[in-house]
Amino acid sequence: MSDNEILRMKGIIKDYVLGSGTSRVLKGIDLTVDRGEFLAILGPSGSGKSTLMNIIGCLDVPTEGEYYLSGKKIADQDEASLAQIRNKEVGFIFQQFQLLQRQTAFENVELPLIYANMPEKQRRERVREMLEKVQLGDKMEYFPNQLSGGQQQRVAIARALAANPTILLADEPTGALDQKTGAQIIELFHQLNEEGRTIIMITHDRHIAEHASRIVRILDGELSEGDLTDA
Repeated sequence: MSDNEILRMKGIIKDYVLGSGTSRVLKGIDLTVDRGEFLAILGPSGSGKSTLMNIIGCLDVPTEGEYYLSGKKIADQDEASLAQIRNKEVGFIFQQFQLLQRQTAFENVELPLIYANMPEKQRRERVREMLEKVQLGDKMEYFPNQLSGGQQQRVAIARALAANPTILLADEPTGALDQKTGAQIIELFHQLNEEGRTIIMITHDRHIAEHASRIVRILDGELSEGDLTDA
């Protein structure tokens, strides 16, 4: 990997066993992502984009191929190391927010820092900083059901940022939001990217993908760059 590369995939194949047969979902994916890049992976339902996202986020492993993240060969990591990589290297942002409903905004953002064994004083300062960053400094003690969809996604972004991850990995981050609120979330992504954050956004929506600085298209388990007129 070059000094500026944060992620490199070479020949990634993912097979699933279905009954007596095998289904190949990813068919030799090659992908590099540079530090500070804002990349969109664009594809329809069933294209393999969710499987690719899970491998990028170390939630799943490929059947074949090589994957390096921040210089680490993922195939060489044991489960404890993979859990540490997920906590420190990847900040996940999901379509349905995935907030704990019985925890306040503050407590939701604090959770990954507890897992990271950050000291309490430092942890609480970091949570306040992140919630203020997403303009929710006045909503720290609110529960998710007291927040709008856009506010809940901002809490999720604050949580993803809390451990200062190498990559923000966003799965359909505007999919559960109205157009105006979705545009506000994309604007927040632009601000974070301008600060140097590396963002990988998975989406089926071409108009959302066009906000990224680079788009790759996935279709039938194969990745390509270039003309998106059919997307």
